[in-house]
Amino acid sequence: MTNDKMSNKELYLNFPNADLITFAIYSISRNNETCTFERLVAECFTKFPKAFSFKRYPQWPDSLKFDRSLRTLRQKGLLIGGAGGSYSPGEFQLTDFGTGKAKAIEKTLLSGSNLNLKRKTDERPRSMDEKTLKYLKENILYKKYQNDPSNFIITESEFRSLLRCTLETPERIIKQNLIYYKNVAKSYCEVQILNFLELCEKKLLIK
Repeated sequence: MTNDKMSNKELYLNFPNADLITFAIYSISRNNETCTFERLVAECFTKFPKAFSFKRYPQWPDSLKFDRSLRTLRQKGLLIGGAGGSYSPGEFQLTDFGTGKAKAIEKTLLSGSNLNLKRKTDERPRSMDEKTLKYLKENILYKKYQNDPSNFIITESEFRSLLRCTLETPERIIKQNLIYYKNVAKSYCEVQILNFLELCEKKLLIK
């Protein structure tokens, strides 16, 4: 299967990582290659780059995205091998059940019939920056801003709370936290969050 057929409109983003990994192992073994962990990471990143890249550095694969999915595949009886397995160290092989599953995934990837499914993900924020972004996106003030940016109003106490500060927090700490939030938004190209923070800064005359 070519990347063009699979990545048309990035249909693969509708599939959980475990399914994509299952298909990647099948694809590698079908080419008579040994599926080591490194080979698996390369295959997944080549075929499904947006599903297996770092959020902050999308040009690089994130190997930590494989751990939980590989454990799940073993527990479900789709996969054997890997470090400590009965095969060569680091070599992954699908069971007969796993191979059948991979063929079904391949068929669905080609047909695009999974397009309307909401992608299941096992991703959770790991770094402090990712946790900060999640916190901002879920904050009630940010949602209020998204609903009506032109009429958005924020008080000083609300802004301090957003920055995880109190009324007694020194101004220099407030500025430090604001700069950190803005830098995180810039690093992850979160333009809306950056605009939100800059609007808050402007309204409250934070210098």
